[in-house]
Amino acid sequence: MVYELLSPTEIASQIGKNLRLTRIAHNIRQEDLVKMSGASLQAIKNLEGGGNVELITFIRVSKALGLDLGIWEACQPKPQTLAEIERIEIARTHSSRIRSPK
Repeated sequence: MVYELLSPTEIASQIGKNLRLTRIAHNIRQEDLVKMSGASLQAIKNLEGGGNVELITFIRVSKALGLDLGIWEACQPKPQTLAEIERIEIARTHSSRIRSPK
């Protein structure tokens, strides 16, 4: 599947499906995932269905399923140039309100 061609709604649907498949592969019921993650049953159903959920819910469920490291790594900046590396380092050491140049 080529994710670049999917809409945000389609990506959310695929992520939800993958979370559901991971849960099933680990033989975890939705009710058990509620206890493991601290998310509500409705939030888990929404997430697995590709619906709108808070980011913190996605993180809690992903962590409960052991997927959090992959998500953390995927969200790390991937600079392509020395200038990008320098901007990232400056942003890490200074205020988070640094604006990118136009």
